[in-house]
Amino acid sequence: MDSEQDFLFCNERIADRFNPFYEGEYLIIQTYPSEKKLVINKRCLNYESAKDHCNLENLAHDYTSFAVRIFHEGRLWDIDFLGNPSRLSKQQDWKIVQEYLDVDYDGETNEALICSCSYPYIERLINDRWSSFTSLFDDKGRSIEYCPNCNVTLIEQVDCDGDFSFYEQPRPVSCVGCDNYHGQFYGENLLTCAIHPHGWNDDICPDFFN
Repeated sequence: MDSEQDFLFCNERIADRFNPFYEGEYLIIQTYPSEKKLVINKRCLNYESAKDHCNLENLAHDYTSFAVRIFHEGRLWDIDFLGNPSRLSKQQDWKIVQEYLDVDYDGETNEALICSCSYPYIERLINDRWSSFTSLFDDKGRSIEYCPNCNVTLIEQVDCDGDFSFYEQPRPVSCVGCDNYHGQFYGENLLTCAIHPHGWNDDICPDFFN
């Protein structure tokens, strides 16, 4: 006999959370701010419909960004102007261990973090030093200094005098993995790269090079 919970699956938005992705399916995902789990706004099989919906969502939200991805060969891919897979997306449906989802920040020894590219990892305080560890089902508990997804430095850096510390400037999504990226401050001005000094205002930069 059907329960009240079973009838919830008649709602397409609820059912989509549990149904597997299909080859060639377009996903409108939230790219900013990053969340612990992939946030899917809509799923469809028509590129034009996905693109139009994504544009409307970006117009309707001031502090949240969305982008279209395609599910291909078991992974999420960026798309070209025709809606075909172009390169592997930095945002993925990461299979995260429950420990990561349960950890927020206890103020002392553990913190669940998200790299600017969307990769989830855990920082632990061990022997008075913060260390980063992987948190995926197929890669759990491995010590890392660089993000396995985009190679950005994760470990806090300290200057030679020990007076201050800093993290590497997070890269914009369109710059992750690009060899043209510079990302250095000159005074108070950030130079993203020589081609686009102030950065590119979309997820896919036409001058991306790797």
